[in-house]
Amino acid sequence: MSCARRAALLATLLLAAALRFAGLGWGLRQPPHPDEAVFLDNVALMIRSGDLDHRYYQYPGLFFYMLYPLVRLLPHDPPGPAAYLAARALVAAFGVASCALAARLAREVASPRAGLLAALLLAVSPVAVETAHMVRPDVVLQALCLAVLIALVRVGVTLRGDLLSGLGLGLAGAVKFSAVFLVPSYLARRLVAPGPRWRGLLATAGVALAAFVLASPYAVLHMADFVAGVRAQVGYHYQERGLSPVSYPRMLLFYLEVWPKALGWPAVLLVLAALPSAFRAWRIWIPFLFLPATATAVLATSDIRHDRFLLPALGVGFVLAGLGAERLAGPWRFAFRAVAAVAAAVPLVSSVAYLRGVVAPSTRDRVLDAMEPAAPRGSLVISSVERLGLDPSRVEVMEMDHLGPSQRAQLREADFVVSTERDDPASLAGLEKLLETAPVNAWNGPRLTVWRVPPAQRPLRRRVRLDPAWLSAPENPAEMPLACDGRDDTWWRTEGVQRPGDWLQVRLPAPVLLDRIELDVDGNGRFAARELQLLVSADGRRFDEAPTRPGRPPLDDQRVEGKSHSQVLLLTPPAPSRAFRLVLTRPGAHRWGVAELRVDERVPPAP
Repeated sequence: MSCARRAALLATLLLAAALRFAGLGWGLRQPPHPDEAVFLDNVALMIRSGDLDHRYYQYPGLFFYMLYPLVRLLPHDPPGPAAYLAARALVAAFGVASCALAARLAREVASPRAGLLAALLLAVSPVAVETAHMVRPDVVLQALCLAVLIALVRVGVTLRGDLLSGLGLGLAGAVKFSAVFLVPSYLARRLVAPGPRWRGLLATAGVALAAFVLASPYAVLHMADFVAGVRAQVGYHYQERGLSPVSYPRMLLFYLEVWPKALGWPAVLLVLAALPSAFRAWRIWIPFLFLPATATAVLATSDIRHDRFLLPALGVGFVLAGLGAERLAGPWRFAFRAVAAVAAAVPLVSSVAYLRGVVAPSTRDRVLDAMEPAAPRGSLVISSVERLGLDPSRVEVMEMDHLGPSQRAQLREADFVVSTERDDPASLAGLEKLLETAPVNAWNGPRLTVWRVPPAQRPLRRRVRLDPAWLSAPENPAEMPLACDGRDDTWWRTEGVQRPGDWLQVRLPAPVLLDRIELDVDGNGRFAARELQLLVSADGRRFDEAPTRPGRPPLDDQRVEGKSHSQVLLLTPPAPSRAFRLVLTRPGAHRWGVAELRVDERVPPAP
């Protein structure tokens, strides 16, 4: 390779690195995405346990082992932002390596110019850039797929190419199961290439199996768990979701639409222009084409759709685009450069737009900056934003999928509300707007609004002073007064573990407009009710179910130091009650207990 081409390749790799490492810390102020957490949490568990059992058998083990040294050197109990940043950096580095491998592959099967363009297109690909900004094995698998394709070129009269292919297949399979899409490509290449077919097949299979076992040993040591993990992973793609199924042709179309997203339309046209030349050199190219064809055909059988699933197979597309530009421009350097510039400009614009969104402070970050000083310790925040990132040791956060009229009672219970454009404005009426954040673009987060709940919007309530004689239960009546003695260190508890049908009843001397019920379980959340149903009676005889909504987050999310733990039921709407009964509807592993029962009635507003 000439000095000029080396410099061009180096510049391309630097561009790839800039696009992948810029904004790599996006979202690290919020709780990690479950798809990332599953890898780092299990690596941390390996470190704590002092073994190499990756435990999460829905994936092989090699990707976990790649992350292990990075996580071990950084705070990992639990993994902190530094560990996630390092893990993302590893994935980004593999993304840069993929560009170098694409250049090498295209140089061997087409020309050095085609290699430079293949690397450039992969460097600026929006799908590749976006996927490299999270802890996902797809980017690592893409690098290994390209390495296997390079090895396939060497399959011939000697076993060297077969052994290299087997090594690559084994390592790729130890990263992600979808590496199996490479198998038809190897079989096709072994079939059309000269040399020892059966010995080559056996050598490749043996080396692949050995490499897989060495790179993911617990797949063999815990074979039953591993098989169950494989079934769970495959089953995830085909389980019933209560939605109308998507037809196979529609899914095929979806994965065909990934090509212009990943390469841009000019590069897709170059791929089409390269196909006649590829078919003429069919002994090389037909095995390569099997990879995207196999991946698309199999992935389209599932209703689960993600662009990144096709990323490992798209390496063939970048190489084909380089070949197409070579054939289209002919010997003219200027023409090739013009074609390359146009082909790379379209995906580059999309990647830069993505980076603008992740480099700038996200709308979630801006909400955090505004709320951290404004929300006093112990405040209750209701949010329709997933993983907002507020400190759970300072404030309580109730996450909801949507804010509408049915959540109005809960919103009035909160101190602050964080909403999105999808929420019903009617549910937010009367709240005081503190901040509205407009996103830079779609990758910067949703448009968020922070509201304060003014005192005038809070319901007027009065605490009902309970007399122990008003309380009854089928079990442990002697302890019943302890549930309303004003202390949270004394308890009424059932005699056995929680069972559906267990109940606690309050019969009042006069009807009240029942509005809020709180069961204090501070000191021992194990005694909290697994699931409760509220029955109310206006006359003290006939009981009917009353609709309720939780007034506090789940007990596991109540982590503000010094604030008691409790379960709160809000009646929606308040119900006239002479008596009410709390009934368990699900079994539990522990007894049901109440440290303090608090009851509030709604007070009508003053005229």
